[in-house]
Amino acid sequence: MQWWAIAKKDLRIMLKDPGAIVVLFMLPLMLMTIMSFALMPVFQGGEGEEITLPIVNLDQTNDSDKLIELLDATEGVKLTFAEEDGTEYTEGNAKQAVKDGEFPFALIIPEGFGSKIKNGEKLELVSYEDPAQANITSIIGRAIEGVAQAFEVEYIVSRMVDNQVADINQMVTDEIEQVELAYQDQIEALTTQLNQLTNNAAVPASVEVDSQEETAPDLTGMKEDLVNTASESLSNPSITIGTYSATEGEVIERPDAFQQNVPGYTVMYAFFIIMYAGRSFLNERNDGTFRRILAAPVDRWQLFMGKMIPNYLIGIVQVVVLFAFGHFVFDMSLGSSFTGLIVVTLSLVWASSCLGMLIAAVFKTDSQISGWSVLLALTLAALGGTMVPLFIMPDIMQNIALITPHAWALTGYQDILVRGLGFEHVLVNSIVLLGFGICFLLISLWKMNYVK
Repeated sequence: MQWWAIAKKDLRIMLKDPGAIVVLFMLPLMLMTIMSFALMPVFQGGEGEEITLPIVNLDQTNDSDKLIELLDATEGVKLTFAEEDGTEYTEGNAKQAVKDGEFPFALIIPEGFGSKIKNGEKLELVSYEDPAQANITSIIGRAIEGVAQAFEVEYIVSRMVDNQVADINQMVTDEIEQVELAYQDQIEALTTQLNQLTNNAAVPASVEVDSQEETAPDLTGMKEDLVNTASESLSNPSITIGTYSATEGEVIERPDAFQQNVPGYTVMYAFFIIMYAGRSFLNERNDGTFRRILAAPVDRWQLFMGKMIPNYLIGIVQVVVLFAFGHFVFDMSLGSSFTGLIVVTLSLVWASSCLGMLIAAVFKTDSQISGWSVLLALTLAALGGTMVPLFIMPDIMQNIALITPHAWALTGYQDILVRGLGFEHVLVNSIVLLGFGICFLLISLWKMNYVK
C-alpha cells in the first residue's frame, strides 16, 4: 500500500494551499456562468432576441404608418417611439441615443414619403447606426431593406393594376363607341330600304351587317409588364436606406474584423501581466532580496515603484506590438485620434500594473498567484466584453461590465478605432481607468508584506 501513502502525502501537500484548489473549481464555474448569461439572448427564443430600435415618422401619412406596421411585425425587431420619460423621439435625440450606445440603429422616415411612394419617385429612408455594433446593424439594415422592397412592390403592383384597369376601361369604351356607330349606320340603311319598299315593293329588304371582330385584352402583355416592373424594382429600388454614423467622427466604411478584435484581445491580454508581476514579487520576497534591499537606504515606496515600473513598461510594449501587428500586417486603421489611443493605452496599462501589484500583495504562494491571476484575468475579460460584445449581452450584464476596467478600456478603443471619435471623447474612460489603478494601488500598499 505504498502507493496510498504517497497519494496521501501529495493530498496533504495540495490541501496546505486551499486557495489554489479553490481556483480549480472557481474558474470554470465563473466562466460557465458569465458566458451563459452573456450569450443568453443569442440562444433564447421569442422576445429575448428582439432588438429595440427608435423610429421617427416625419411624414405622418397612412403610407408611412403602414410601413411602420410592417416593420413592427418583423420578427426580432421592436420599435420604440418615445424615451423612457415619454418624450417622443426626434431625429436629433434618436441620433444621440445611438451615439450614446443605447441603441445600435435608428430609422427616420422623411417628409414626403407617402406622395413619393405613390408616384414611384426615388426616396431615401435615413438610418443612424453605431459603427461599433456593425455586426448587428448590418443584419437590421438588410431586414429593413427587405421590408421596404416588399412595401414598394405592393405599391408598384397597385399602380400597375390601376393602369391596366384604366386601359381595359378605355378599350371597352372604344368598343362600345364602335358598336354604337355600326348600329347607327345599320339603322340608317334600314330606314332607307323601308322608304324604298314603300315606293317599290320589288326591292328585296336585305342589308349586309359588318361582322365586329372581338378584341380580347392582352393578358400576356400585362403579365410581362408586371414581371418586368417587379424585377426592375428589386434590382433598382425606389426606396433606399441612407446609412449614416451617429458619431461625430468621419466613418466612411464599416469597421473590419481587426478593428473589432484587436482592441478586445489587447485589453484581455494586457491584464495577464498580473501573473508575471505577482510571481516576480513573490520570488524576490521568498529569496530575501527585499530584506537585503531594505537594509540599504531605500524606503518601501521606492522599492514598490521600482518593482511596478518594469511591469508598466512591458505592458505598454505589449499593447504597441499588438496594435502595430494589426496595422502593418493586416492594414488595420488606427482610427481618428492617435493621441486618444496613447491616452487610453497608458491608462489601461496603469490599471493592469496596479492590479498586478495587488495580486502580489494579497496572495502568498505561487499556486495562488497563478490560479487567481488567471481567474481574475478571464473573469474580468468575460464581464468586460472582450470575449462577447457588450451589445449582445442582456442589460444587467452591460451594467455589471461597468465595474470592470476592461469595459472602459475597450469602449475607449472602440470610440477611436470604430466610431471615429477624438481625444476628448475618451478622457472619461481614461480617468476611470486611472481611478481603478489608484484603488488597486492603495489596497496593495496597505496589504503589502516585503518579508516572509
